[in-house]
Amino acid sequence: MTSSYRTETSGWVIFAATMFAIVGVFNFIQGLVFLVEDTWTVLTPDSILVFDLTTWGWILLILGVVEMVVSWGILSGQTWAQVVGIIIASLAIVLNVLSLSIYPIWGLIALVLQVLVIWALAVHGDEVATP
Repeated sequence: MTSSYRTETSGWVIFAATMFAIVGVFNFIQGLVFLVEDTWTVLTPDSILVFDLTTWGWILLILGVVEMVVSWGILSGQTWAQVVGIIIASLAIVLNVLSLSIYPIWGLIALVLQVLVIWALAVHGDEVATP
């Protein structure tokens, strides 16, 4: 493998790491918001529903930190980060499929991005892996 090939294709790995960093920051912020404002109220024609978002806040906060660490690991060429990245992106695909009826356009965009992340890590991950 020549160095020019390595430079051209490792851009996909940088894309995957960048997507993990961005999503990690968003999840972290959303987790903080859910912890600070932990009650969500929905008005329906027949009743008022009140949800406690504390658990989701902690889940998103921890997930955000994990995604940021995975992003750093991917850029560092760590194989464990590539494996964890593929697992997280695969689980996110399942969750997005479940929410397609609520957010169809965003769900499809997120699905495409997650498939690209999985493809980048699976196909080009070894190009930045440390020996």
